[in-house]
Amino acid sequence: MITDISQHPHQPPDKATVVVNDRPYVVADATPTGRQILAAAGLRPETAYALIAWPANGPTREIGLDEVLRLRHSDEPAMFFAAESDGVSYFMLDDERFAWAGPLTLEIIRRIGRIGPEREVWIELRDLPDQPFPQDVPVDLAAPGLERFYTKPARRTWFLDIQGERTKWDKQFVPVWEAMEAAGADLTKEYTILFKFVGGKRETVDLTDTLDLGLEGIERLWYRPRKVNNGEAVGAMRRAFSLLDQDVEFLDRTGWGWQTLDEGRRWLVVESYPLPAGYTTNVCRIAVEVSAQYPTAEIDMFYCYPPLALSSGMPLAACDHIETIDGLQYQRWSRHRDSSAPWVPGKDNVRTHFGLVEESLGREVGA
Repeated sequence: MITDISQHPHQPPDKATVVVNDRPYVVADATPTGRQILAAAGLRPETAYALIAWPANGPTREIGLDEVLRLRHSDEPAMFFAAESDGVSYFMLDDERFAWAGPLTLEIIRRIGRIGPEREVWIELRDLPDQPFPQDVPVDLAAPGLERFYTKPARRTWFLDIQGERTKWDKQFVPVWEAMEAAGADLTKEYTILFKFVGGKRETVDLTDTLDLGLEGIERLWYRPRKVNNGEAVGAMRRAFSLLDQDVEFLDRTGWGWQTLDEGRRWLVVESYPLPAGYTTNVCRIAVEVSAQYPTAEIDMFYCYPPLALSSGMPLAACDHIETIDGLQYQRWSRHRDSSAPWVPGKDNVRTHFGLVEESLGREVGA
C-alpha cells in the first residue's frame, strides 16, 4: 500500500522530513515505510512500536511497518506519534474513527481531535450515564462498556469575589441573596451590601437585586451587618468636624460606616473597608488625615487597623510606622501621589483619595 502524506517543501526530493513525537527527523527516502520512519527516530526494534499518523486534516490512523508512504511537498512535514506498544486501539470521536497507542488523556484527545477550550469532551458509556472525560486520569480504551467520545459546547464559568473569597458560578446572572447565601450569610439579618466590578464604581445593592457577572474583570461583593446580633443599634458615629457634601454622599453610599475625630490631628476613619483577596483579613479600618486646610491641602497616605499582612508571608514595603489613633495602633501606608498627577483642589477629594487607597491595596496582591 502506498499512501500520500506531506513533505517539507525545502527537503531534497530523495529525502523527507517527518515529525515523530514532536521532534523532527530526516528520512533518506521520499517514499519511506513505517519501519524506516521509526528507525529514523531511533525507535528500535521497530516491531516493538506502534506508529500513528496525524494528518493535517482528519483523524489519526495506524501505519503498518511495511506500509509505503508517499511524502508529497507541503508547507509542513508529516506528523506521527509512536509508542512502545503491543498494538493499536481505536475509538470514535464525533463519529470519526481514531487510532491510538498508549494511554489516552484529556490533553491528548483534545490535541489529536483539535478540540478547542470552547467545547467539552464527554464519554458515552453503555448502560451508564454519560460522563465528562476525566481531567487527570487516562482512559483505558480496552475497558468494557466504552462506546465513544463526543464533544459539546462548554459550560461557561463566571467568577465572583465575595468578602475576599473567589467563587465560581455556572450562570452569568446571580441574585444577591443567592450569592450571600453561598457565602454563609444569615439572610434573616440586615446588611449593607456593596457590588463592584473591575474598572467600575461601587454600588449599593439589595438582596432582591441581580448581579451581572458578565462585566469585564472579576466582580466583588462585600457586606456588613447593619445591626449587631442582639438587635442593639451600632454605636453612633462621631462627627468631630465636617466634610464636603460630596464626601458625605460618597461615604454614605459605600456603606462602610465612618466617623471624624479631632485629636489635635483630624482623622476620617472608615470602619469596615473591604480588602481584596491576598491579605490575612477580609476587612479593616482605614484612617486618613484631613487637615483644616482641606480641600485646598491634599490628603496624603493612609493608615490601617489592624496592621495588614499578606497571606503569602511576603513583607509590605513602606508600612513599618505605627500611628496611635483613637487609642488603636494603626499601620501607616506611605503611599503618595505621583508627581505627574498632583493633588488638584476642586477636583480631588475624599473619593479620589480612596481611589489611591484601593489601587495601593490592590497592587500588593495583584488585584
